[in-house]
Amino acid sequence: MTVDEIIAEVEKRMGALDERTKQAVTLALQLAEQQGLPKWQGENPTWDEWQQMSEEERQAVMDELEQRNRVWLERMRQVLRAEWLLVVDGKVVRYGASWDEYPSDNELETLIQRLGKVPLLSAADPMIEETAWNPTRYPADFYPTLSVTFQGLTGQSVTLVADFDTGSRYTFADAELLQRQGVITFPPTTLWAVGWHLNRPFHYAPKSLIAILTAADGTQKTASQTILCVRNWQQSPFVAVNPNRTALVGRSLCLATQAKILLDFAQQVTSVQS
Repeated sequence: MTVDEIIAEVEKRMGALDERTKQAVTLALQLAEQQGLPKWQGENPTWDEWQQMSEEERQAVMDELEQRNRVWLERMRQVLRAEWLLVVDGKVVRYGASWDEYPSDNELETLIQRLGKVPLLSAADPMIEETAWNPTRYPADFYPTLSVTFQGLTGQSVTLVADFDTGSRYTFADAELLQRQGVITFPPTTLWAVGWHLNRPFHYAPKSLIAILTAADGTQKTASQTILCVRNWQQSPFVAVNPNRTALVGRSLCLATQAKILLDFAQQVTSVQS
């Protein structure tokens, strides 16, 4: 971000600044930079370059940008109080406080066409607490499950028996499985963020879907949700505890649907209350 952009963000949060205050902010930023604030390293690929790359080459380029600028990205997220950033050559072109603010496929394509370059998608590590109904790798251990239907923009849907973990804020799902079912697509403009879980990296793309929870009496709890779709799910850390897992439902989905969920540890069943 430039000095002018930072001042604009400060004014957005605190109201208009007088000239003397602006000068003070500018001086503070200059002094901070002199004290070793990192500068952006590297360049984002152009759209033409991106189109010529394989999926593996695209991810390698973005992973390298992320690694080279990890401290810079972390500080920008802190300054902007952002869950995610889209960055081109050291300039934050878009950001959001939650994944619900992430641009749609069409919006992302328009942004890339306008910029002529492909942004880096960088996000704070999603916190996932493995708290163990599905049998896990461990003796006498079961993971609570929750049946959830994911519906795409075209109306295609799939119902999965997902592991239910209130230690996770977001919901994660097998990207390839949802793609095979026609629920989501991955156009060339899809950006993949890198996350860490159980000390292992994974790549994921946010997708806006309709999530449906169905109660025993047939009533449904429905909400629009950003689902974090994990690439190469079967090789990801999400199957380390439960190799049969296809999705992990977190708190945000339940908060959005305002569902009442009963966990019966005696019978090892989960029920959605109407």
